[in-house]
Amino acid sequence: MLKWCGRLLPGVFLAASAWAMTPAAAFAQGAFTTQAVNMRAGPDRGFPLVAWFPAGTPVNVIGCIDGWRWCDVVTRWERGWVYARFLSVTFRNQPTTILHNGAWLGLPLITFSVGPYWGSHYRGRPWYGRQGQWSTWSPPPPVVRPPPRPPGWRPPSQPSRPPTVRPPPRPPTQGPGMGPPPQRPNPPPGQGPGTGPPPLPPPPGQGPGMGPGQPPENISRPPRGS
Repeated sequence: MLKWCGRLLPGVFLAASAWAMTPAAAFAQGAFTTQAVNMRAGPDRGFPLVAWFPAGTPVNVIGCIDGWRWCDVVTRWERGWVYARFLSVTFRNQPTTILHNGAWLGLPLITFSVGPYWGSHYRGRPWYGRQGQWSTWSPPPPVVRPPPRPPGWRPPSQPSRPPTVRPPPRPPTQGPGMGPPPQRPNPPPGQGPGTGPPPLPPPPGQGPGMGPGQPPENISRPPRGS
């Protein structure tokens, strides 16, 4: 039968006094539930339901399994396992969730075995005789995560980096046939491209258009018969 743990039942004060004298109570860490949660008979959702707690219920954390995912908690009337995401501890004057912060909070790691645990806390429960269904349970492998950071932790300020000095750009790569055109010598004065040396002057008595043996046109010929 599921119990609602918002009120005390007959015999609670006697049970609470007996628990207060146990060694577990001396090392318990005070915490509270962050929302309505279920208490299970083992550190897994597949275990039977023990009780239900509203948000803000004070509990004492005995310890947690590897990874601080599930924690063994005690109230004045029940004992069982609660998922660590729904448990919070006051650390440095601010609430801190146990999940991922259990190491910083100093919560111890404990183990779980169905037979001894149920024999100490759940005799007389309707599902006590069916504990063989969970006797082969084993915790999942721990998830490897970086060490958790304490609440309020901030990364140290990084010094300003000097400006990056980049090398000057390189000229474009010159391939075959690339590069500046070859330098050609300048022609002599008066001689351009496609021209040869200046012609020599004609011999005396021979002007332009005159062949050899021809008198110049400006010399008058003697009259015939003279």
